[in-house]
Amino acid sequence: MYLRSLSLNSVSDIFRSWYNTDVFSKDTLIHHIEEYTEQIPNHFQITAWLNPARSGFYAIDGTWLKYRGKDIVLLILFDVKTLDIVNWRISRKETREAYNQLLVDAYSEIGSNIKGFHCDGDPGLLKAIKDLFPKIPIQLCVFHKYCRAGQVIPFVRIKNDVDREIKKLTEQVLFANTKQDAIDSLEKLQRYAQEHQKHKKLKELIGVLKRNFDLLLTHFDNPEMSPYNNVLEGFNYIVKRRTKLMKGFKKPVNINKWIKLIMTDWRFHYLRESQFKDRRNKSLSIPEYTIPFLTAS
Repeated sequence: MYLRSLSLNSVSDIFRSWYNTDVFSKDTLIHHIEEYTEQIPNHFQITAWLNPARSGFYAIDGTWLKYRGKDIVLLILFDVKTLDIVNWRISRKETREAYNQLLVDAYSEIGSNIKGFHCDGDPGLLKAIKDLFPKIPIQLCVFHKYCRAGQVIPFVRIKNDVDREIKKLTEQVLFANTKQDAIDSLEKLQRYAQEHQKHKKLKELIGVLKRNFDLLLTHFDNPEMSPYNNVLEGFNYIVKRRTKLMKGFKKPVNINKWIKLIMTDWRFHYLRESQFKDRRNKSLSIPEYTIPFLTAS
């Protein structure tokens, strides 16, 4: 209930209405996290039990979290088709070594079935993927790149015709219908920059677009791959909301335990409100079997 409601007070009120006393406190919650989480199988044990089918298309990302004023990063390897978590780990920094370990730990499971990776272009992540899987296509998220371009030259409240034209040309580059259209549009934007050299931010914007530009075009040669990474972004939003609850944890070890609960809960929750009919009311759990470690009192 606490995982789903995101509020200790709400859960306490529900129990209080049944028992007319406070049976669920913060101390009780933390005690259960410390004790109960140890009894739950780890991520790979659950995977071995479920033996899920992998699509071969994986998204990788790092989600930054706060714990007592310090930054930590949750690294996630995610199946973009089945929405299952393949692997996760907590790291102090978003580095090649951290991503490399994330992939190595999952290699025995996915090594023979990798069709493509989706990511946001972090240098350490790209280095890890290229070192381990040099022949696997990589698709950078087009929307991530568009947001980054919008940080250089704001596209929301455009004040002049030049910026309006820059926005239009940028969108033609990133949301082109063909690979050649994207290449031609970038050249057009570069010519426009030559004509407007006084625009201080335009050169920086073009640098953003040209960085790993070839990886933005991967989906044109691999039609099964989406140019976007929105599935994992949606999942990251859910994780961020739930990790805000860990601000009261005094022991760092409880962070891993809480993340473990969140990840396990995700793998077995039903997608009741999915906009995709083929996903609605489905999860990785097996309906005809009891899940003892999730239903035990």
